[in-house]
Amino acid sequence: MAVIVAAAFITGLAAFRLTHIYGTTLFKVYESRVLSNVEDNLKRSFVHASPKFLLAVSLLGTLFATVFFALLIGPVGAVVGLVLGLSAPWVYQLILRKRRLKMFVYQLPDALSSLAAAMRAGGSLSKGIEMLAQRQPEPLSQEFALVVAENRIGRELEQSLKDMQKRLDCQELELLTTAIVIARGVGGNLADTLESLSDTLREKAQVEGKINALTAMGRMQGWVISLLPVGVGAVMFSLQPDKMSVLYTEVWGWVVMGVMVAMMALAVWMILKIVNIDV
Repeated sequence: MAVIVAAAFITGLAAFRLTHIYGTTLFKVYESRVLSNVEDNLKRSFVHASPKFLLAVSLLGTLFATVFFALLIGPVGAVVGLVLGLSAPWVYQLILRKRRLKMFVYQLPDALSSLAAAMRAGGSLSKGIEMLAQRQPEPLSQEFALVVAENRIGRELEQSLKDMQKRLDCQELELLTTAIVIARGVGGNLADTLESLSDTLREKAQVEGKINALTAMGRMQGWVISLLPVGVGAVMFSLQPDKMSVLYTEVWGWVVMGVMVAMMALAVWMILKIVNIDV
């Protein structure tokens, strides 16, 4: 009996030691790679958050999601909650970045019209961009304020605009940068070019708005297809946990869940390909 207890104690101690070592390693990887990347992306969106704050929120959210889903649907729910909690910071910064880019694109046509009017009144391109940084709303004013700051310390305006385009990954900014580079290189009426570009972007936004309205039902169908099996599975787990437990206690259960997840992912991907129309 003493030998069994000693063996169990040694095994438990070894398991605890290995869990501590690998857990600490994975935690450091998560902290250095994921959270640092999230922090950099938030700074690009002019959201200043402390790394310790991000780490604390991420860990608390992971703990809450793991416990909640574990109580709801068992061990599978714990895994789902763990994945959702750890990926929440990355998803948050991605949503914030897309929302900010959408607002920037929405503000850009009016800003280009103001820039063209300023140049017709006798102002230079640099002064016009400085006016945008001072008078336009956020986030457009923040991005152009960064361009103005770089220009003041001696950086070329074209290079600052190209860096802004790379930072935001925006097709509209690529058109603007190309128009400015060509106009300053070979000459021409830049004010008329900016006004034409403003009208083009405004029409493009109108077409995209109509497309989004017409494809709203398809996107909702994608959400329903994604969430309905999860909801039905959670209800079945809560009503008949013994019968549903075979999905994660038997090999064929894992196979069935893998097939279901693959089919759901394929269906959502096909719907997104149909409703996402590039203008």
